[in-house]
Amino acid sequence: MLALVLQDGQLTVRDDYPKPSPEPGMALLKVRYAGICGTDMALTAGYKGGFHGVLGHEYVAEVVEAPGNEAWIGRRVVGEINTRCGECDHCRRGLITHCQNRRVLGILHWDGVFAEYAVSPVYLLHPIPDHVPDESAVFVEPLAAAYAALRDVPPDAGDRVIILGDGRLGQLIARVFKAEGYDPLLVGRHAHKLALAARAGIRVASQLPVDREFDIAVEATGRPEALAQLFDVLRPRGALILKTTAAHPASLDLSPVVVNEFRLIGSRCGPFPRAIQALAEARVDPRPLITAIYPLAQGLEAFAHARQRDSLKILLRPSA
Repeated sequence: MLALVLQDGQLTVRDDYPKPSPEPGMALLKVRYAGICGTDMALTAGYKGGFHGVLGHEYVAEVVEAPGNEAWIGRRVVGEINTRCGECDHCRRGLITHCQNRRVLGILHWDGVFAEYAVSPVYLLHPIPDHVPDESAVFVEPLAAAYAALRDVPPDAGDRVIILGDGRLGQLIARVFKAEGYDPLLVGRHAHKLALAARAGIRVASQLPVDREFDIAVEATGRPEALAQLFDVLRPRGALILKTTAAHPASLDLSPVVVNEFRLIGSRCGPFPRAIQALAEARVDPRPLITAIYPLAQGLEAFAHARQRDSLKILLRPSA
């Protein structure tokens, strides 16, 4: 099959990659759309010590085989990206997305979805309502990650929320906060991206304010050094939610965290049902974030476009 493969730090399009075969409890998926995200680009730069295999973890697909679960065949689905063993200490404590034996789709020990076909455990799949288009459904995984940022935000935070970063994830996070009744301020460096957010009713700014403080700050720039900037706009005992994955570490003075008693909260995967519901009820429309759609055969060109500063979401279309 056709696949976009990372091997020894080199990204290549291959037309001879082995098509996966599902075992009982697994499903074979025909990928309809897949999205390129910042983690994919970080992996090509060496993040996680060097992934080998098919990249990609944001997708919408059709189930074409499901041994022992034939009722799933023909269904349009999205899928969670972390397997679980059910037996390790983390699983027993309910931390199933942090399973100590997990595989992570397109990131850790599991070929991803930048291919014509992929496999997934059936228990990770979620059906998509018929009226939700593929171009929206492909955003479920990053939209769920955006909803994860709400876990530690009090319901009365209102306009005391600031998001730094006007890229793919920052845009989704701002839309999620807006849809859930908050009035966030999105700060970025790109006029056309800020204008896109403003058209969705989101308050925007091209630089951090100097005359006010916030209870909640979300870092979504992809630049670890941006954290220090947010220390300056957080109230004492405020919370800083970190959404960045980066290929290389950065130095950071943590003394403001101690002095001001900040809370640093890592935020990764989120609730798929909540993201699907937001799309189904049209409370969040991510489609304006799509910059371009490429056939899988042009995967290298798609990655080059995704790295450009003016791009937002680049999609791959593995199937004609």
